[in-house]
Amino acid sequence: MADFEIGDVVKGKKFGPMEHDFSGVVEKVYNNSIMISIQDFDPSDKSGVNELNGRAVIRQKEAKMIKAVPREEKDDDEADEKKDDKKSKSTKSTAKKKTSKKSTKKADK
Repeated sequence: MADFEIGDVVKGKKFGPMEHDFSGVVEKVYNNSIMISIQDFDPSDKSGVNELNGRAVIRQKEAKMIKAVPREEKDDDEADEKKDDKKSKSTKSTAKKKTSKKSTKKADK
């Protein structure tokens, strides 16, 4: 399975209202699928493309890479630091939520 990135040009298999294979540009990458903007399709599938609003979500296993955007090399250290930053931010926000609760009980007079 290839790693897809936003901007890659991919080819998808026919499905649903589509009677022929089509190709398009990756707009969003999910865990096991990608959303593509359909660019090139058979003219007989025009109503199917309109029905899908020009977009399709397809499995990454069924997508074939036609043209990849230039990739930037990622260091393992930078990726680990980003994960650590996200974890520390999420623990800080939960701590604030716990301490910011105000008592709604009225004092006895």
